[in-house]
Amino acid sequence: MRKSAQPMPQQNNNTRAGIALILAAAFSFAALDGLAKHLSARYGTPQMVWFRYTFHVIAMLLLALPFLRMRLFAARNWRWQFGRGLLLLGCTLLSFTGLHYLPLAEFTAIGFVAPLIVTAVAARFLGESVSRARWVAVIAGFVGVLIIIRPGSGIFGWAALIPLAMAVVYAIFQVLTRHFAGEDDPLTTLFFSGLVGALAVSTFVPFYWVAPAPGDWFLLIALGLIGAGGHWMLILAFQRADASILAPITYTHLVFAIILGMVVLGTTPDRWSFVGMGVVAVSGLASAILQARENRARRKRPADEADVPLSD
Repeated sequence: MRKSAQPMPQQNNNTRAGIALILAAAFSFAALDGLAKHLSARYGTPQMVWFRYTFHVIAMLLLALPFLRMRLFAARNWRWQFGRGLLLLGCTLLSFTGLHYLPLAEFTAIGFVAPLIVTAVAARFLGESVSRARWVAVIAGFVGVLIIIRPGSGIFGWAALIPLAMAVVYAIFQVLTRHFAGEDDPLTTLFFSGLVGALAVSTFVPFYWVAPAPGDWFLLIALGLIGAGGHWMLILAFQRADASILAPITYTHLVFAIILGMVVLGTTPDRWSFVGMGVVAVSGLASAILQARENRARRKRPADEADVPLSD
């Protein structure tokens, strides 16, 4: 009897490295949101977003330029890079604004409907086939959101629309990313995402500028460094392990958000909010697993086309 093929040691090492990187990226994004929530009491959204993207660009120049040199700037589709950067900027503006009004964990959970919206949008505009089971997961995810923002929860109100709007914008961003995937190096795209955001927000940030307190300079700069580092680790993770393995692990972002909200910000979700978060997380996980199975049945999809949950 022929023995079944065993994974190569190098493959196992890459998978473990990919899992470690995706966990670090998920924590980075939760920390970024928590830091933005903390700073929102003293600084306006445009100023925080300016720091987020300006120091994102500086970090990319310091980290990627020595390796890629002029290839870092070699974008083939400038209009796509510009449009993608504006969409990501819109996500961040909505994210930092929403975090000013909503608790960290609840905001993160509502935003996690983005991958489910991607499923619906991709089915409509990219002609992707979506199984009945995945449609059930999409509907269940929105039921989970309704549980979180139910009347009387303290979340119910116009502010709850902000993470939903952010999720819609991010879904469009993801669908377009999938459509144009492979045209440019991922690090080039990451650099231009920060550059477009920094240039765009620089046009109106002077009207919202508040002189940072000496102790806040590091925290504001950290917005950009953590954001760039999180995205870089996300890219490295998907280069080392299959998207079908990593996509479900990205939902640890929600776990980290709950912990940081409780330990650092002193906010604890109520019982029904936990129920709603669980429904959203399980729906997203189920959708990711079902999609991975469908992709394997058709063909293996490149890692940079994988749907990943929301990041700023």
